Amino acid sequence: MNKYQKWYNQIIANGKHTKLPGYERHHILPKSLGGNNKKNNLVYITSREHFICHWLLTKIYPTGEEHWKMLNALRIMRAENKNQQRYDTKITSRVYAKLKEEYSLLQSERVRGQNNPMYGDKFHRSEQGSLRQREAILGEKNGSKQPEAQKKISESKLGKKRAPFNETWLANLTATRQGERNGMFGKKQSGETKEKIREKAKLRTYSDETNEKRRQSNLGLKREKKLCPHCNQQVAVNGYARWHGDNCKKR
Repeated sequence: MNKYQKWYNQIIANGKHTKLPGYERHHILPKSLGGNNKKNNLVYITSREHFICHWLLTKIYPTGEEHWKMLNALRIMRAENKNQQRYDTKITSRVYAKLKEEYSLLQSERVRGQNNPMYGDKFHRSEQGSLRQREAILGEKNGSKQPEAQKKISESKLGKKRAPFNETWLANLTATRQGERNGMFGKKQSGETKEKIREKAKLRTYSDETNEKRRQSNLGLKREKKLCPHCNQQVAVNGYARWHGDNCKKR
């Protein structure tokens, strides 16, 4: 038994069997190494002790797949973003760099050669690869087309309301699609293309339920109107540019 294992065992021995304020649940044998959620494999320790235990585990398992898993667990514990900042434990730049380099090296080896899930697949060249990609998108494996998956997605969104976009974000979005940045800039659709779009739109149908929802959503709404200077008519703004203004027949 090395010193790291002894230190680890001491922390575990001083741990609690019931949760206390400020204490976190720790798996004595990590789940990634075969541990479970049974009481004899759980202990409650302080957040600082929890972090130190995962640091010690990278020393207890210094090689192989176990070492990569422990490095990954420690890396995740150090994750910081606007929604998570769990630990204030100080790590020197050298220690952090060493952990990062070890993890990057092991991760690179894990996905190299035949271990790479994309090994042998060249979707842009291989007809078989392209077919498999198409089946993954259109076939039964596509989660969005499975009733159970759709139900879960729908339930997860119930009662949630997206925060409105701020004006700066909207202005930036508009700027990215103006002028030469617009995908249709300088292009004109041929009469054949327009006819295809028209024929496709003619075949588009909506269910009675969808039509009723649209009708209910529009009840009581007053559509904004604009005065055409050529025919002197108040016209809904969504159709103004097409039939009035510069395109007005009485111009």
